[in-house]
Amino acid sequence: MNELLQRIAGWRERVPRFTSQGLVPWTVDALPAGWVRPDLAARMLDSALFEQTSGGLALADHLGGPLGRSRALQAFAETLRADGWIDGWRDEAYDWLDDWGRVRFSLERAAFRTLGLCSRAVHVNGYRDDDTLWIGRRAAHKAVDPGRLDNLAAGGIASGETPEDTLVRELAEEAGVPGWLAALARPAQIVRTTRLEPEGVHDELLYCFDLPLPPDFVPANIDGEVAGFEPMKLAEAAARLDEMTWDAATVTVGWIERWLDGEV
Repeated sequence: MNELLQRIAGWRERVPRFTSQGLVPWTVDALPAGWVRPDLAARMLDSALFEQTSGGLALADHLGGPLGRSRALQAFAETLRADGWIDGWRDEAYDWLDDWGRVRFSLERAAFRTLGLCSRAVHVNGYRDDDTLWIGRRAAHKAVDPGRLDNLAAGGIASGETPEDTLVRELAEEAGVPGWLAALARPAQIVRTTRLEPEGVHDELLYCFDLPLPPDFVPANIDGEVAGFEPMKLAEAAARLDEMTWDAATVTVGWIERWLDGEV
């Protein structure tokens, strides 16, 4: 037990700590929205979609409501892509929500890190009653963290989806979990992870679910995004946290602590 807790404590010391030093903040309707590098901030000002403020940048009011903002920001993101600012374009939109859960705009998901926006994702711990977790390995062609270990299923919450929608979709596509089994997943926690990445700022709310699995269930990937799965006892999962993505490790640590506390 002590060794396991020491492994977790050691991993926590290695988790990247976000710092906004050297970054420029920008707002939407006076609400904090994202952080960008100074060179990108200058490019944003040149676009006429943003205005200089005493604290950074603000999205211009003349764009109107959510639809106007979405159209303008999407067009700007496409320009940034053409100019080499954005890689890994997905042709899939995310919603940016304010603190009240209202959608302020929708935008290509690949632009979220570049513009330092907070996205949302679902992560699922799939486990058996004998303290075994099913851990996936991300496919080598993935744009982000290829080949690293991941949770049973994980994916971004697309525009218009609820966390439950994403849960069912990702479990089916990534792990071959049927709908009746996915319905047994229980919400466990919501965690925010923020760190600097080469593309910009990774800022994401992780909706974490725990899913009890039958002893004879073996996950099978459907969409080609997972190279394979392996079952890991609790102690092995703790020992291999550094092989996981930062987000997957965060979610796994949450499950381990709930298991030890008898909350799973």
